[in-house]
Amino acid sequence: MITGDRIYTHSTVEAERGVCAAGSPQAAEAGVRIMKAGGNAIDGITAAAFTAFVTEQAYCGLGGYAHISVWMADYGKFVSFDAYGRAPLAATPDMFEPNLDGLETYYEHPFTKGDKARHGALAPAVPGAVAGFFEAHSRFGRLPFAKVLEPAIAAAENGVPFTWFDSQSIAAMIDPIKAIPGSADALLPGGKPPASDFNDPVGIMRDTRALARTLKTIAAKGRAGFTRGRVAKAIAAYVQSIGGILTTEDLAKYKVRVLHETPSRYRGHDYVACYDQVAYEALNILDHYDLRAHGADSYEYRHLVAEALALAFSDSIIHYGDPDFVASPVEGLTNPAFAAARRKLIRLRKAMDRPVPAGDPWAFDPGSPGPDGAATQPSKAKRPGTTQVAIADRFGNMASVCMSLGSGYGSLVYVPEVGIFLNNAMQNFDPRPGLPASIAPGKMPVFAAPALVATKGGKASFAASGSGGYRIETGVLHTFMNRIDHRMTLQDAVDHPRVHCQGSETFVDRRIPEKVQQSLAKAGHDVTMAEERPDRMTFGRVAAVAANPRRGTLTAAAGPSWTTAIAGF
Repeated sequence: MITGDRIYTHSTVEAERGVCAAGSPQAAEAGVRIMKAGGNAIDGITAAAFTAFVTEQAYCGLGGYAHISVWMADYGKFVSFDAYGRAPLAATPDMFEPNLDGLETYYEHPFTKGDKARHGALAPAVPGAVAGFFEAHSRFGRLPFAKVLEPAIAAAENGVPFTWFDSQSIAAMIDPIKAIPGSADALLPGGKPPASDFNDPVGIMRDTRALARTLKTIAAKGRAGFTRGRVAKAIAAYVQSIGGILTTEDLAKYKVRVLHETPSRYRGHDYVACYDQVAYEALNILDHYDLRAHGADSYEYRHLVAEALALAFSDSIIHYGDPDFVASPVEGLTNPAFAAARRKLIRLRKAMDRPVPAGDPWAFDPGSPGPDGAATQPSKAKRPGTTQVAIADRFGNMASVCMSLGSGYGSLVYVPEVGIFLNNAMQNFDPRPGLPASIAPGKMPVFAAPALVATKGGKASFAASGSGGYRIETGVLHTFMNRIDHRMTLQDAVDHPRVHCQGSETFVDRRIPEKVQQSLAKAGHDVTMAEERPDRMTFGRVAAVAANPRRGTLTAAAGPSWTTAIAGF
């Protein structure tokens, strides 16, 4: 097997009682600590996530959102908790003026004039992360909620230093940070980007005392500690004081979308991906091909994955809209028959013409046709602020979560009294009225990143999620296929070089053999070479866990190593 330069790998973590993979050592250790105390995977993933809200504030937080998938062995079912941001009740379809200069956002919509949907008072959607984890824990947790939050509270009370990545990110956003009241105080100590732990072993510590108080309130009162009372009033008052529309009513009325999805199947594994239509369609397409016969380092594997991703991204971006608000063919997009129809466009030795146009999933959906999507050009991958956790316990449960603020530090709106940054999920709506992804009060925007959990023979087998925008698809699906099709160890499955395509360019890891690169170009792929480095996440980062039935053990893996961590016991 060709793996190239393994410059960002972890040592193997294999254990019998519980494993956790996450975006920071503190988060992974928190998940294991709570499982050691008698908790299950749901207790552990909640502990890890809330700790990440303290240690990874550029990526996630109480002011963000989450997509959680779980397999409960005793229950014998998958359950997904879609805790995405919702548009405030005062939001309107035309609240932002589109900037029609040809550039597109992460979700391939026009930017907004003044960048108001990305930074500032109008950018936050109603945060759902706290409500989502509380809902999941209330249903399936074993330990008291207050106990589960103890590691996060301890982390906030001890303080967290700014990292090298924090310093680089903040330096790139000096102007918008200075333009938003309160942000400069939180992110520019002494009026400049913080010294990083890369060149300052001590590091400058964040002031997380207000965050610690907020976490204690949530520990004592549960969801209501965030969505009602002192914390909710402080959030709403601050946002409104700088010109925003978020209210206490928005926070109190937030509703988690709890899903009992019909599992999809891939190579004998049943799985869910928390309502991510891109993952379902891509795997439905690829399930037809004998990828193992082609080999993990073959041209055929790279080509077929790129083509499947191109089709799935193009279809989802054009057609997806929150089905609670607009007619959207969400069932058609996940229908294996639709994937079979789209697969007919794939040729083994010739790439489809770019950009790849969307298909018509309505013929495979029981609903009636909805509004037409706007024609868009597939965009290059972006790097938003997101992190992930995957976990498995000794009781046979597994869970994964993708949680985010949207972009780095979200909207850049920092609420000093509460100690949190608010997300900027309003940028994920289309600012043009009358489209499936347009803004409406209470609506969730488009989303495409899997929190994947799989079983085989009725027992948990695999779970993974990631961060890095659309590259989450690339990272999670490659890891899943590398593990199942190519029978790699879990860490090898994470580390192996990837390709990425959203319907236009095909991004290719430089570690992939030159002969394969040339074959992709000869077939008609618009090949863009890229590499993973500490200052960027070209192909995303992944956290994964797996069960090893023959040995009776659990394994955790993650990568790249400089932004992930694994633990077990």
